[in-house]
Amino acid sequence: MITPLSRPAGSAWWTTGKKNSRMSALGATIIVVALALITWLVWMSPTDNVVRKVVGDVVKPISTNMELKNDRADLLTQLVSTKSRINDQSAELAKLKTELAAATGKSTALETKLSKAMATSSKSAGQVKDLKSQMASSGSSASGTAGSGTSNAASSGSTTPTTTTGETPGAPSGGTTTTPTSPIVTGPTIPTTPSLASIKKPTSKYFGLYTQQSPFNWAENDDVSSKVGVSPNMSGYFQGFDSDFRADAVQRSWAKGQLPFLTWETQPLKAANNLNTQPDYALSKIIGGDYDAYLTKYAKAVAANKQPLAIRLDQEMNADWYPWGENTNGNSKGQFVQMWDHVHQIFADNGANDYVVWVWSPNRVDNLNSTRSQQAYLANYYPGPDEVDWVGMSGYLRPPYSNSETYSFQHTFQNTLTQLRAIAPDKPIVLSEIGASENGGQKAKWITDLFTNLDAPVNSDIIGFGWFNHTVTSTTNGTQYTNDWRIDSSGSSITAFTNGIATVQDQYKLKPTG
Repeated sequence: MITPLSRPAGSAWWTTGKKNSRMSALGATIIVVALALITWLVWMSPTDNVVRKVVGDVVKPISTNMELKNDRADLLTQLVSTKSRINDQSAELAKLKTELAAATGKSTALETKLSKAMATSSKSAGQVKDLKSQMASSGSSASGTAGSGTSNAASSGSTTPTTTTGETPGAPSGGTTTTPTSPIVTGPTIPTTPSLASIKKPTSKYFGLYTQQSPFNWAENDDVSSKVGVSPNMSGYFQGFDSDFRADAVQRSWAKGQLPFLTWETQPLKAANNLNTQPDYALSKIIGGDYDAYLTKYAKAVAANKQPLAIRLDQEMNADWYPWGENTNGNSKGQFVQMWDHVHQIFADNGANDYVVWVWSPNRVDNLNSTRSQQAYLANYYPGPDEVDWVGMSGYLRPPYSNSETYSFQHTFQNTLTQLRAIAPDKPIVLSEIGASENGGQKAKWITDLFTNLDAPVNSDIIGFGWFNHTVTSTTNGTQYTNDWRIDSSGSSITAFTNGIATVQDQYKLKPTG
């Protein structure tokens, strides 16, 4: 047997024994009650109680730490989810970029095709109209059964060049031209154009019109035509040295039955009319070859288009308001002719002169200063008969009017015509840019006198005129004027023009409207 160990007297109350067990239970109960009481006192005490504060400071970090751990776990979950969505969206974005690139390529191709189709449609509309006019005048029917040549071409599907001699609708007559005759079923023909020789020395004269949008839009041109009863046979428009050759301008003009009459300026197209200092366009730069690449490209495009046009290069050179005038923009005497020679030679080298009527066109001399108004001064600008086909001039009835103004053809044109005939004898003359202002109330009188003198035998060398059908506000001698040059600026103006153009119809042979 094992004898239990005896407890020495005075041992602890928690040791084994009945008495001590009761004491242990009592002690535990006291401790629990004391803790509960302390807890109640802490939490029921005011918030600024020191004990409560100490307890709170101990408990709060533990609680905050747990919240932070929970938040961290939530954020990690959200981060994983976001990364997954980003990856999905990146893949979708890459797919969309690929689709967009493909769509952009298709769009660019379609735009190119649309532009070509619109240009072809515009050209074709004029060609169809011209073809119908030719067929109507020759008595041919739309089915091609009237003429044996047309019907044979239609039945065989072949295209046979046909050479015609005589007058082209809406253009001067007397030239021999070669034009393809195509069966209607295969599409419209290329507009018939006169030979260059017949344009240079025409047997009928030109009524030209400058409008805001021609030859790219004919609305204003047609409106004026309907009011005066005849259609122009020359279309005036402008280009600068900042744009390439516009074959569509030439093609649309001929499709309309009008000679393209281009004013080509050695400056940007939208440059102000009185901006005579433009160093980038000094004559020396053109002479020196700075623009040779541009000029060569332009000349080649003219030759490739194979349709004639008139080019009025750097008009009003004897005045001082453009950068190509001598004694302006750093230019010196003789450089205008050198520039003209240079441009003309590049055209000759590239075959473009086979399609160009070169027009030398100074400004009206009597409204310039005493030096510039002299014939010797003007003669200095003339390139010579081998490089000029027509001579012309700009002449307007415009304020401020002098005390000697007679509102007549004689006052506006005669002094300049006298100098032109002396400088360039035997060259056809075109009044290349003219108009009359309503200011002063004498426009109708001036128009009537214009046509009276155009019909006079003494002016038989004047082969036509170009009317500037615009309204322009400009400053002269410090005073601002708004000049309405339009033919239809007033009822009296329209009446005078309609009556006047009718008096010269036998020389101009214009197509009636109506």
